[in-house]
Amino acid sequence: MKLTTLFLAGTTFALSLNAHAMTHDDGKVPYEDINATVISIIGAPKTTLGQDFKYPAGQPLIKAFNIEIPVGKQTDLHKHLVPLYVYIVSGELEVDYGSKGKKIYRPGTSYVEAMNWCHIGKVAGKAPVNVIGVYLGEQTPDQIKPETCAKPN
Repeated sequence: MKLTTLFLAGTTFALSLNAHAMTHDDGKVPYEDINATVISIIGAPKTTLGQDFKYPAGQPLIKAFNIEIPVGKQTDLHKHLVPLYVYIVSGELEVDYGSKGKKIYRPGTSYVEAMNWCHIGKVAGKAPVNVIGVYLGEQTPDQIKPETCAKPN
């Protein structure tokens, strides 16, 4: 009985020390004196077009890019072979998915980009678009670089 009481008291004390660490993902409790706020991902756990996807099976290769699209410019028609997490930092991004239509993403929006689907991204407003893109690829083959498309889907 005495051993059980000591064990429960010790466990309760240890859990209270880690309470912040265990509850930070709800965005309401500070974690080690920092705030961790959940960033919603549109359509998760699917791509923005509702596609299922899997992570590459080989040795991971993760690359993050700070992408800026100036006003009046656009990407080439391209597609992604690996998952790409996108976070819109500033500006408005219009993505034309061909037969699936166009979508406009605003600051604070995040999503997983369409895979194996040709699309074009461009500025939708009057300010440049700044995007953080995180590619979740694999070492071999390195499929991080978008693949050019000849025609839209």
